Amino acid sequence: MFIGIIFSLYLFLNWTGILKVYDYQSTSNFPTLKQNSNLILTNLVEPDNGDFICYYNEKNVQTKTAINRVCGTENDTVEIRNGTLFINGENFDNQLELMHFYVLSKTEYKKVKSELKEDIRFHTTNGNKKDSIMVLLPYKYALENNFDKRRNVAGKFEQNSIVQNLFNENWNLDNFGPLKIPENKFFVLGDNRATAKDSRFVGLIDEKHIVGTVINK
Repeated sequence: MFIGIIFSLYLFLNWTGILKVYDYQSTSNFPTLKQNSNLILTNLVEPDNGDFICYYNEKNVQTKTAINRVCGTENDTVEIRNGTLFINGENFDNQLELMHFYVLSKTEYKKVKSELKEDIRFHTTNGNKKDSIMVLLPYKYALENNFDKRRNVAGKFEQNSIVQNLFNENWNLDNFGPLKIPENKFFVLGDNRATAKDSRFVGLIDEKHIVGTVINK
């Protein structure tokens, strides 16, 4: 009987959204949120900048939901300058551990691969002679190994048709805004900035489409 009560309570909490367990399979927020982890959501916490939220996303074919970090709430002004996020003029990225693309030599790549092992999530050859490699690395690791100045950042006038068509502005992933967030809307970004399909690709998130706030990380 006790087990039945617990199960009924779990179903109630899940149905009401007070407490949900989310099977997280994405790499959009690596390294902060690990792939194949269980996240706990609640609709009792009002999301604020820095929180991760789960929201309905019709462009996510498999789950119809996605999880990203809130990086702009109602009346905030968000701007990405040369790949760095500013909220109301303040650098927001300096408090986060983010993933970016860095351009390395093949020798450097071999060293990085041996040190990080499974943390090497994506890489591709780069340059006219294909003699360098562009690889996703955590910023802290890149800084410690003096790779920070080799980060791959889109130029201010580089074209990105998805972003431009969505916001009707000549913006791209690394040069975006300034944009003032309207009422009942949220701007979200993935910590894996180079690959996340976040607000830059799907637009602002409506408050009514938020499933819950992540309360464990």
